[in-house]
Amino acid sequence: MSFDSQLIHTCTIKPTASGTANVYNNVPKSFGTPVTGVRCRLVETREKVSSDEKQENVTQSVYMLLVKADVSALSEKAEISLVTLEDGSTITDKFEETELYVRRGRNSRHKTAMLKRIS
Repeated sequence: MSFDSQLIHTCTIKPTASGTANVYNNVPKSFGTPVTGVRCRLVETREKVSSDEKQENVTQSVYMLLVKADVSALSEKAEISLVTLEDGSTITDKFEETELYVRRGRNSRHKTAMLKRIS
């Protein structure tokens, strides 16, 4: 079974763009031109429960996104949205990339990104 047959979803990826710092020396989030119709696979991998002084026992799902190695729009802190599943339904929530794993060998076939849902 080839890797291409595993990519059963499509998504829209907004790559991060460099911005200029404001008067407080903070760089606001800015995104480049979105790339639509990217073949991908979105998998819910695990849930983590966290607590802090404001909220107790917050459950957050962690997702994994697989794309082909030649997708250049998937960069650090990219935003993924409009994921279309194999049955034709669409997830309208937005996901933010937290980690990006890229294989650097000759046989590099895919990129893996860990996502969190930001709705």
